[in-house]
Amino acid sequence: MMSRLVQLPVSDYSPTAFVGFDPAKAFSIDNARAMMWMSQLAYEAYPHGPSATIQTVAKDKWEFTNVIPFEKPQVSFKATYDTCGIIGERDKAVILAFAGSDPGVWETIITDFNLLPRGDTHPGFQDAADAVKAVVKQAIELSRPGGKPLFLTGHSLGAAIAAIAALDQDARPAAVYGFGMPRPGNARFHERYTAALGDRTFRFVHGFDIVARVPPSILLGTGYRHVGHMFQCASGGKFDDAVPPAGLESDDPPFGPEPRDILAAALAELAAREFLAPPGPGPFGSLFQFLPRPIRDHLQDQYWTALTP
Repeated sequence: MMSRLVQLPVSDYSPTAFVGFDPAKAFSIDNARAMMWMSQLAYEAYPHGPSATIQTVAKDKWEFTNVIPFEKPQVSFKATYDTCGIIGERDKAVILAFAGSDPGVWETIITDFNLLPRGDTHPGFQDAADAVKAVVKQAIELSRPGGKPLFLTGHSLGAAIAAIAALDQDARPAAVYGFGMPRPGNARFHERYTAALGDRTFRFVHGFDIVARVPPSILLGTGYRHVGHMFQCASGGKFDDAVPPAGLESDDPPFGPEPRDILAAALAELAAREFLAPPGPGPFGSLFQFLPRPIRDHLQDQYWTALTP
């Protein structure tokens, strides 16, 4: 299940999240903002029936015609995960969104740290993606009538699951959007992914987000690699579609923010008498200001804020 650490009350969900969404475009900042909000809503999935927030937000605020929550948990010596998310159907698009890691759900943490080499992908991410093969197929089938474009998205762990699932299940999406996305696989995976989906994959990195810098490239034999086009903005800044993204061969950002960059940011915050990180939304948002900047920059609200004009 997802915990209150990552959930929001209905009132905190933006009523304008999908105002600029254009399913005819693979990429736009407006589309990215809609995908990030959809990734946030995916955190509302539950194991014993979905949160009422999903239906209220998706249908009443965002005008979805159909919303299908899902949750696929497993705890075993072979694999441990709790893959959650939602399928959302609109009149002109289908969106499959995956929830990311939740510190209140230990299964997702085990998924992140399952690093023993196996094949071309991060084994924990692969197990979590394999668990939702039927869900991906369901989203594909929903998109076929009328030729509705299919979008896959996710934040954090959810972004890695989206990328692996899109390739493995031959989803042929219009686009894949990832926010705070960790490296999903090695150089061989990068090669296969780039040939099939590289130009339709857009990953966003906010500030010093530490999750977007792991796992380190030195692991997994031939090295972990990022996929897709990277868009990056400064901590507390805005994503700008006028700034060209990094090319498909880019593996930025490197593991660990540059110490000089962190120091410069810390000195700037001290000069401005900003001694704490920004507070966040939700019932525990006031505690977010005590988080280290590389962790605070990773949280969901930092991404949707950076994508809001």
